[in-house]
Amino acid sequence: MAMLIVFLQSCVIYAPPGPMMTYGGPQTTSRGTSDAALALGTGATLFHDGHTPGQGWFGRYKYGLSDKWDLGMDALGVSYSDKYTFTTKIAARYQLFPHFRLEGGVGAADDSNGKSLNSDIGITCGTLRKDKTWNYYGSFRIGYAKGFAGNAIFSSSSSSNDTVAPSDASVALLNLGAQGRVSDRINFIFEGGYGYIFPVGHQSGKTLYLSCGLLFNLGKPH
Repeated sequence: MAMLIVFLQSCVIYAPPGPMMTYGGPQTTSRGTSDAALALGTGATLFHDGHTPGQGWFGRYKYGLSDKWDLGMDALGVSYSDKYTFTTKIAARYQLFPHFRLEGGVGAADDSNGKSLNSDIGITCGTLRKDKTWNYYGSFRIGYAKGFAGNAIFSSSSSSNDTVAPSDASVALLNLGAQGRVSDRINFIFEGGYGYIFPVGHQSGKTLYLSCGLLFNLGKPH
């Protein structure tokens, strides 16, 4: 199982983005079938004023609408210091070419320091070697999160003032992954990412993560 942590907050308080992991590629889910991914991971944000490590989990479900389109939901939970983040999005993916896929999503997040509405777009490319155990992929994504004050789920004694919204933030992220076939319905995935966070009114910071997980082909519903 597998996942990452990309959006831990340090001295810079910014709106939490949506899940921006890839976990499989570059094909969309086949028409009438579904797949799911589960992952665990670790990561950090690196700002000039301080660094914040953390750990979390990732989950995803996709359903194939057609030969080129699929639709589903991604969710990410993160713990860092004594704080927490939960972020989720509805995402659609489009098969541009056999080795290229376009993706986009919109969602919402809650963090100990505030809430957000967010969106992202991305492109994924990779190998499709059916005769090989391992295939490889890469993605580039950009996202934006609009911050709002208050805590819908999480709060703590160290939470910032509930009347102060976290800074809006943009994110650019590069994901690289390796996908190994375990069986006809299960693939093991190792994925990492590196990118930049641009909070409004603050200097930019770096973000990185490492994760591993499983991708399940659930087939057609009965």
